[in-house]
Amino acid sequence: MAKAAVVGANGYLGGELLRLLSYHPQIELTAAVSRSQAGKTVGEVAPNTERFSDLVLEAEPDGIDVDVAFLAQGAGEAMKVVPSLLERGIRVVDLGPDYRLPDPAEYARVYGREHTDPGHLAEAAYGLPELFGDSVRRARLVANPGCYPTATLLAVAPLAQAGEIAGRVVVDAKSGTSGSGAQPTSSSHHPEAALTVTPYGTPDHRHAPEMAAALARLGGTAEVPLVFVPHLVPLVRGILCSIYASPVAGVDAGRWPSLFESRYSGSKFVRVGGVPKLPWAQGTNRCYLSVQFAGGSPVVFSAIDNLGKGGAAQAIQNANVMLGLDETSGLLHPGFGV
Repeated sequence: MAKAAVVGANGYLGGELLRLLSYHPQIELTAAVSRSQAGKTVGEVAPNTERFSDLVLEAEPDGIDVDVAFLAQGAGEAMKVVPSLLERGIRVVDLGPDYRLPDPAEYARVYGREHTDPGHLAEAAYGLPELFGDSVRRARLVANPGCYPTATLLAVAPLAQAGEIAGRVVVDAKSGTSGSGAQPTSSSHHPEAALTVTPYGTPDHRHAPEMAAALARLGGTAEVPLVFVPHLVPLVRGILCSIYASPVAGVDAGRWPSLFESRYSGSKFVRVGGVPKLPWAQGTNRCYLSVQFAGGSPVVFSAIDNLGKGGAAQAIQNANVMLGLDETSGLLHPGFGV
């Protein structure tokens, strides 16, 4: 039984990690860390979890002795503790943004702070196993992708790698308010978000450079210009992307569903079929892809749970791969359905 720690256990992603790990047959939570909730038990912070309810939360991760640590923290936090964790032989899955961008100068530009651990930044694997599984398997440090990049890249990368996209790709993305984190903001606060749809993050959302960097990692013809516009919608969890891409001359986009099916034939977590519904994905590690046509032009739909495949569930998938476990272990439960 592998031992795990969750650092940042009181946020939405931390709470989802606690919930999902309570299902896991091969990973035991032996440490949970939260500065604001230190001294409380997991049962007090997350009453929906039974398995680890008596575990007491610690204030810092300094003394933890585990096989893998999940860091569910904001920008700038992970790089403070990753060097020490790696030095002690602990594998790390960082759910924050600190290790997603390979260029420290780009990180400083996007997040407004210097990267203080550029050495480990260079070795971090980008944790989208369907696209970078070999790197994740060899890694001791994984940068869990952002939620929007996960939904976008699973849809765009196969087409880009096959050289089937011409020109810009427009990503019209909509996410539930849990993607903004547990701390209310002026835009995610319920009275502001409940009865409206709000575009945000323009002209340059922080996830756009992450997507560009991931496509560049794939090499070949994978680099494509993305026009990315996210929207906040009055849902708690879930992301739906409507992606508009033109095929190169001579390519029939009618074959794109079969291209997706071939690319993800070995995946337990990517489903290709009809227009997806968010409840299919909510609570799961699955991505639902579909190719439809509007006015003769292809539209690719991608649906995930921002806290699941876009966050905590994918982090557990990455840990499974890193630890040599079955990739699906603890992650095959169904979605909500409605």
